Amino acid sequence: MRACHQGLTGAAANATHRQLRQHGLPLAAKLATSSIAHKQGLPGAGMLQHRQRHPVFPTAAAASGGSSGGTGNPAATQPQQQGLSPPGTSISRSSSSSASSQNDVESGLQRGSGSNEPQNRDWLKLVTVAAIGIVICYADRSNMSTAILPMAEAYHWDKAFEGVILSAFFAGYAATQVLGGSLADRYGGKFVLTTGVFLWSLFTVLTPGAAAAGTVPLLAARVLLGVGEGVAFPSIHSMIARNVPTSKRSTAVGIITAASYAGTALAFGLSPWLISRFSWQWVFYLFGGSALLWLPFWLPLNVLKQLPEDATAAAGSSSAAASALQQQQQGKDSPMSQSALGGDEGAPLLQRRSFEVATAGTPAAAAAADGSTGFQALMKRREVWAICCCQYAQSYGMYGLLTWLPTFFTDFYGVKLVDLGGYTLLPYLLQGVVGLGAGALADQLLSSRGWSVRSVRVGLQLAGMLGPAACLMAAVSPIVGGSAEAASALITVGLGLSALTLGAVSVNHLDIAPRHAGMVFGAGNTAATLAGLVSVPLTGWVLQRTGSWPIVFGLIGVHFVVGSAIWAAWVGDKPLPEDGPDEGAALPAPSAR
Repeated sequence: MRACHQGLTGAAANATHRQLRQHGLPLAAKLATSSIAHKQGLPGAGMLQHRQRHPVFPTAAAASGGSSGGTGNPAATQPQQQGLSPPGTSISRSSSSSASSQNDVESGLQRGSGSNEPQNRDWLKLVTVAAIGIVICYADRSNMSTAILPMAEAYHWDKAFEGVILSAFFAGYAATQVLGGSLADRYGGKFVLTTGVFLWSLFTVLTPGAAAAGTVPLLAARVLLGVGEGVAFPSIHSMIARNVPTSKRSTAVGIITAASYAGTALAFGLSPWLISRFSWQWVFYLFGGSALLWLPFWLPLNVLKQLPEDATAAAGSSSAAASALQQQQQGKDSPMSQSALGGDEGAPLLQRRSFEVATAGTPAAAAAADGSTGFQALMKRREVWAICCCQYAQSYGMYGLLTWLPTFFTDFYGVKLVDLGGYTLLPYLLQGVVGLGAGALADQLLSSRGWSVRSVRVGLQLAGMLGPAACLMAAVSPIVGGSAEAASALITVGLGLSALTLGAVSVNHLDIAPRHAGMVFGAGNTAATLAGLVSVPLTGWVLQRTGSWPIVFGLIGVHFVVGSAIWAAWVGDKPLPEDGPDEGAALPAPSAR
């Protein structure tokens, strides 16, 4: 009678197996069904697992009575031992349990399509407060562009030396780009950003005293200001990858980067008034101290430090299989927690094995097998170098223009210091407004218009580089007829167009390397910072030797054209195999800081 019971219950399990095959579910989903059946007491669960002969559960078959004799299955022997029900009742219960298990898996697969999404419901609040932090960041770095005019008069600096002082910031800024992204990816972006805010605010406030103390203290203060600000964008982009849904990431990046334009506009608009009303020292005191008003809103925020558990599996290939396993893992009484491994030690093994099953035969699996994953492997890909080269070319112009724009209007068009805000404020205000819409535009084109990722990234980037190149060249040409207002209008249009790149290069690291988003962004921003290290002092040297602003703007235009060509040729549009799981950190669970 026992043999009859086991044969019939085994048949129920085999029927479930056949149903799974008819639905086309992958092996990982079958294993998840077998495990759910085991949790619910299905007698045939062990037999089904034994049929699979998969190493994910090496001892589960024996534990559930999956041996050839079948004597080890307590569920199979319990009805006869207690004499409570005939075999037919047990068969019916087994079939019902099997059907329930199948329904659990199917519903898990239906829900699983979004299970790799970040689960932070407060992501918009996080992005908003972080954006305000970026406003402060860019105000602190941009105020020197205006303050250097009275400082140069007070300390008798020439244009070449002004370039050295302005570019010292970028030396520190470059030093913490990749480091900031790496620390944020590993330990969470909130702590990294908070530390950066403290550093850059401190050395902003100390700048007037450093300038009075001499050249070396001033240069040191500028470098350390850059060290603090260098972690800002990498840490925030790392938090975006872990807290913002995929469909909203372009919007989030647009908000964050638009905030940088707002910070620049704030500094350019307020600094001339502060200098004329009080003194240039108050520019640093006011902007440096503003972080004290921001921290009470930032510190209480809940921020996820890691990607969801199945994000890597979903990026690898079969998100359905990974989601089914994820649903099974999150049950109250996971079979693995009661396996021969004991306690919670089974969970990491299940995570690793489920990833191996779900991604078997994919490029991600091949890359992981030969160890060619991680940041070093990513840096060998032309898709990553497309970001780095394009960031360098674009930032050569943006950083050069940002740093020297007040000087350009005073030198080339004779605008007085007190009137500078009217010419330098509007370009960055428009850039911020367009930036807010650029991210949303990119998301709209991808989700509702059916554009491919590559089409969106290439189209917006070319418009955001070639358009500004034409506008900047026109601003120093005879077309404007010596009109500062016309030049300001052209520069405003050019900077507005440049904000379209927020839907392109500024978000592309999330397309190709979501797991190493902070580090890849840090690499791109390092290249951008190197551009600042070149363009800012080179502009000062060109002006000192030739006094020619058309040459300065011409060099910017050349960089924009070359960068556009490289971007169009090398840009990537999907996660790279080399972005696979971090060594020793297989699918970590979300946690908050």
